[in-house]
Order: sequence, then structure tokens, then C-alpha cells
Amino acid sequence: MALTVLQVWQNWIMDRLFLPRYIRTVVSEIEVRFGQLEGAALWTNEYTDPVAADAAGLEAATATTVAPRTVLAAGLIAGGKTALLTYPRNVTFTTAGATASDAPATALITGTDIDNAVLTETVTIAQTATVANGVKAFKTIVSVAYAAAEGTGATVSIGFGAVFGLSKTILSRAGRLAVVQEISAGSVVTNGTFASATTSPPHGSYAPNSAPDGSKDYSVTYERNLAA
Repeated sequence: MALTVLQVWQNWIMDRLFLPRYIRTVVSEIEVRFGQLEGAALWTNEYTDPVAADAAGLEAATATTVAPRTVLAAGLIAGGKTALLTYPRNVTFTTAGATASDAPATALITGTDIDNAVLTETVTIAQTATVANGVKAFKTIVSVAYAAAEGTGATVSIGFGAVFGLSKTILSRAGRLAVVQEISAGSVVTNGTFASATTSPPHGSYAPNSAPDGSKDYSVTYERNLAA
């Protein structure tokens, strides 16, 4: 049956009025359900069976030297580098030895972040037998440069912790990070620790309350800062 001119115009108007609205509704529903579209306001990071933190996962305890010392990527343990590549994590330094106060004051980490951009962090190393934790999540490490030590009586090992980098910038609302849901080992929880992009660039970080052990899975959904 032939359409009248009026019917053609009516169909044309209906298509342009309602089809875009329908498309927008479907896209919004996808964003809410999955939070994984590039422009979505919600985002989900999943961490599947991340290995346990390892205090000597990148370099075994090594005696300090009075002269500054630099450790290059080739000198780091392969398994530790793989752990960072799988899920970018923070770097740790554990001081020990007969004279822990001989440890160097700082270590400068140079590497890349989750976006493959250059990332650096200077960590203040403990002068007692304890652990110094970095707060930035490294995907790769190019070098670790120690300052001059006070003596040779301390040892320092390089490891990785349980702080995971987020892949998108987490939004802050009224002074609180906008976490929507946290799942740890199959249960919805609210006890993980989140850090902002300012504290842990480039996007922020997540540290589960239940430590990773190679068998636990984690999932976090949060509001993205679309302006970042």
C-alpha cells in the first residue's frame, strides 16, 4: 500500500525522535550493567588469582654499599616482574641485617604505570628491621637507584605488595572516593582500602583487606572521573 505524504513525514519524524532516545536508553543500560564502555561513568577492575605479596619477589636481601647502587630490570627476579605485568602493584623494601641503620635513606624507582607511561617514586627506606611500602603501582621497573648507604651492615630486599593499580581514575564525591561495589573471594565487602589518583597516580589504587594468595579473586566497581 502506498504511503501518503503525511505518513512519510510522520514516519520520518518518529524515527528521529524516538530511535535516538531508544539507542541512548540501551547504551545507558549497558553502562550501568557492565561499566566497561570507554565513555561509561562506572568502571570495573577484576583481579583474578593475584599472587601473594613477596618481600623479596624482585631482589633477594642484598648487603648495602657505601657507594650509591642501581639495580636494573635485568637484575630483578623474573617471577616478580611477571606479577607486576599481570596486575601493576606497589614496590616494597625490607631492611634487615646486623646493623639495619646502615641502610640507604632512599630508593628511586623508575618504571611505567598501567598506561605504559613513565612512573617514578622515591621511597624512604627504613633504618630499622622493617618494611617500607611504596604507594604507586608499577607495571614495569626500569631501575631502582639507592642513595649512598651509611655502611655495609644492613641488607635490603626489593619486593611487591598488595596495592593494585586502578585502570581508570576514581572519582571523589564530597571528599569520599566513589566506590560502588567491592567483591573479595566471592563476597561483597566494604573493608578494602582505596587511594586517589593524587596519592597513587595515574588513576588511584586498591588494597584488599583479605591478602592475595594466588587463589582469591577481587572485583571493584567505581565511578570514573570522566574529566581526568
